[in-house]
Amino acid sequence: MVHIKSAASFLKTPTKWLTSKQLEVKKLGTLKNKNKLALAAMAAVAILLVIAVPFASAQTVSNSATANVATMKAQGFAYQDVNSQTVKYQANFALTLQPASTSSGAIKGFDVAGGTVVVNGVSYAIASGNGAVRTGRHIFVLQAQGTSPDGQTVTLKLEGRYFWMGGHLYVARIGAKLQTDNGNYLLLMRAAVKV
Repeated sequence: MVHIKSAASFLKTPTKWLTSKQLEVKKLGTLKNKNKLALAAMAAVAILLVIAVPFASAQTVSNSATANVATMKAQGFAYQDVNSQTVKYQANFALTLQPASTSSGAIKGFDVAGGTVVVNGVSYAIASGNGAVRTGRHIFVLQAQGTSPDGQTVTLKLEGRYFWMGGHLYVARIGAKLQTDNGNYLLLMRAAVKV
């Protein structure tokens, strides 16, 4: 009879046979699960904040953007067809933008006050141009005219999609076409502008 009771008590309380190290490992395992749960909760709150903040402050940023002159700087690559082969060059530009006085609503206009486009070490001076930002769709277009180093007319046409990065910083992916007397260049670039 005694043996049956001791066997029954063994089945009911298996922790009596665990060593102290095994108990510590078991406790640490539950702490790790609690930490994982806490980290997941913090990540969910952070994601919600990242999603909510741009929507809450988008109107404020758009209104303040029309009051400043800004410089858009971009770097990337230029592609040109030469003898049925595509040649890739380093390219960058810096354009000075200022808001147009008639900007209102979801489409905001701006003027290009100047700048430079550099393709494969050749610098093209941009004198003037204009463009528009469609705030609801986060896209913009621009057309500007300038001159090449030998005095020929060049035209820069670009379009891009911009993203708010916090504060006054915006970044953009840009596809552009630079029309020169030596042929056309396709520009694929990434840009940044503080407004």
